[in-house]
Amino acid sequence: MSGEAGAGAITKYFHIFFSSGMTVSVAMPPDAEEHPHYISDYFTEANKPFEKKLEQALPLLNDEIQKLINRLNLPIIVYDPNSDFVRGAINEDTNDFDNTFADEDHANNWFSNSKEPKAFVSIEFMTRSFSKITLSITVKQRILRSQLNKLQDVILSLFE
Repeated sequence: MSGEAGAGAITKYFHIFFSSGMTVSVAMPPDAEEHPHYISDYFTEANKPFEKKLEQALPLLNDEIQKLINRLNLPIIVYDPNSDFVRGAINEDTNDFDNTFADEDHANNWFSNSKEPKAFVSIEFMTRSFSKITLSITVKQRILRSQLNKLQDVILSLFE
């Protein structure tokens, strides 16, 4: 069995998963009958530091994201796990990535032709300690990469 130790939470504006950043393979011990829950017990213990850190950071993170939404007029809306994935929903205004014209046109058309546009956006990034954070949000219009970078900076400051 393989997996990644971590912890996740869903709040009003986002879904976050804070994890080790690496997949481990855990084999059953030779006496598996005596330890039938060996793998689940392993991950239960391995998840604890991530659960604790996420629990500590979550209230601050909720407040900081709400402030960023208001201050920067971010197009983030209430998190909807059933929202659509839209190619080009992230407007690449930095030199980090490139949008193709097809992606930009697709996203612009999708947002302008949707009655109530809700698009799913997910980003992953590493902390200085090489843990991984996956953040998923819902947006009502294209979001700038530079806005996501500011959001990422705030999140990283709370997990360092």
